[in-house]
Amino acid sequence: MSEEEIQKQLLDNVYEHLAKGVSPSLNLLIEQQCEKYGISQRQLSQILGLQRTSVTRMLDGEAQKLDVLTLLKIQQFLGLSMDKIIKTYVANIQVDEVKALQNSAKATFIVKNFDLEGLKRCGFIKSVADLEDVEYRLKTFLGLDNILDYETEVGSALFSRNARKSHDKMRELWVKSAYIQFKRINNPNPYDRERVMGIIPKIRPYTQDVNKGLLTVVRALYNAGVTVIAQPYLTKTSVKGGTFIVNNKPCIVLTSQSYATIWFTLMHELHHALYDFDTISRTAYHVSGESDVFLIEEEADSFARRMLLSDDKLIYIKPYINSPHLVQEYARRLQIHSSIIYQFYLYNSASDEYKFYVKYLPNSKDAYEVISAVDWSSYNETLSKKADQAKLVLEKNKYSYERF
Repeated sequence: MSEEEIQKQLLDNVYEHLAKGVSPSLNLLIEQQCEKYGISQRQLSQILGLQRTSVTRMLDGEAQKLDVLTLLKIQQFLGLSMDKIIKTYVANIQVDEVKALQNSAKATFIVKNFDLEGLKRCGFIKSVADLEDVEYRLKTFLGLDNILDYETEVGSALFSRNARKSHDKMRELWVKSAYIQFKRINNPNPYDRERVMGIIPKIRPYTQDVNKGLLTVVRALYNAGVTVIAQPYLTKTSVKGGTFIVNNKPCIVLTSQSYATIWFTLMHELHHALYDFDTISRTAYHVSGESDVFLIEEEADSFARRMLLSDDKLIYIKPYINSPHLVQEYARRLQIHSSIIYQFYLYNSASDEYKFYVKYLPNSKDAYEVISAVDWSSYNETLSKKADQAKLVLEKNKYSYERF
């Protein structure tokens, strides 16, 4: 059991004992013990090592808080088990103290499980100091009734089988956010691997349509049981994309990148969905752009290059890369967007060359946002709302994509 689960269980025990309301108070038990042995308040103060005023306030029920050492002394005096002493003390805690205990537990949980500075930097929260506002923002965004459920309800489903659980809080939030959306969308179409394999060779021509090409392909994949959503990366993460297995179906996340890179990432993740399904099923998800533990990234990269622009075709056009008309004509013949040629060329070129070709790289925003990308900085954003929007987009004109 994790520390957070233990903390939550302790709070549940507090509420349980408060609800019963049948335990006698500590001061009553102490008075009964004193009467039994004929002990005065002065003698009691000596036994417990407390000032008489403190003993008087405790017996009068005015002492609201007792430290652990005092509880241990009372436990010895009453001859009860420590468990019984704690339960008795808890059962008589005041409502405001219970609330303070709960708030402390939640605040501790938030600080331990979320990178507040990182969340502020990306605009997700306004302040790292107002933990009540942070809690409200996280609960609303994630769709949780209790922030402690972030570790139990969401985390157990995603990380219980994953021995590589990351301590990167921003990465974990990114992963869980994608997972929540996939669960909410709940693609009703059966996963048809053969159909997906038939779709992939037909994808290239759709790269030429910046505004609607990606949406068309994503809808066709959805009908074949593969759900694709857009979710920008978070500060401090190096995520390029991800493949999840949810309800025994592949689910793919695309991050906000250049137009050509979005297509490359889609092809890359489709390779994982097709050829690494069993491996990813054992770990629940695979995030691209991190250390390649299973040595599957190179194969996925090679697959994406072959599907979009193979090495031999890139070598052929390289000598003419500074002739826009020739690049455009070659891209037309290959049925790809010309930015794919420029982007592939830049992958292996000096960084200072980017400025010469950036004008040929279209803005990916229109293609990306049409598949309902999460806006981390919007205070009105919730994952359930975003998932519902994505589902509507993916299922629109469903039957027109069945013969893709």
